[in-house]
Amino acid sequence: MSNLAPSPLVIQLFGELLLLDQFLRNRIAKALPEEVELSQFLVLLHLATSGEELGPARLATSFNVTRGAMSNTLGRLERAGQITMRGDTVDARRKFVSISEAGQRTLDEVVGAINPRLRETLSRHPRTEIGQCLTLLSELRDSLETSRLSPL
Repeated sequence: MSNLAPSPLVIQLFGELLLLDQFLRNRIAKALPEEVELSQFLVLLHLATSGEELGPARLATSFNVTRGAMSNTLGRLERAGQITMRGDTVDARRKFVSISEAGQRTLDEVVGAINPRLRETLSRHPRTEIGQCLTLLSELRDSLETSRLSPL
């Protein structure tokens, strides 16, 4: 076996993350209102967790999609009343996107629908342990994002 081969622990971690992703996506998709798709929900979630207005280009980069694809997603969300887009007062070519009250309600309803099971599991662990897990997951995401942005 090569020294470059991932350890069984790393393989198990990747497996758990991918299965968790699949389960969450399925649960979220079932709880979404008819007019909101999973990709749109993920944008709402990103806007809500960022706590700030974001530009379409920055969102496209965050989701690793083209600006055109993000513009399409944002247009649908805006028509559904889930987000608010406003022009930049300094540079009229730029726009800023934020989650609307309706978008926050959608987010709250969907998260509320899947929260009872998550809350039950999370309640068995101390907050410090959950915080450590979040730190590790954030570091993994940052590492993958950094490697995505730099050539191999």
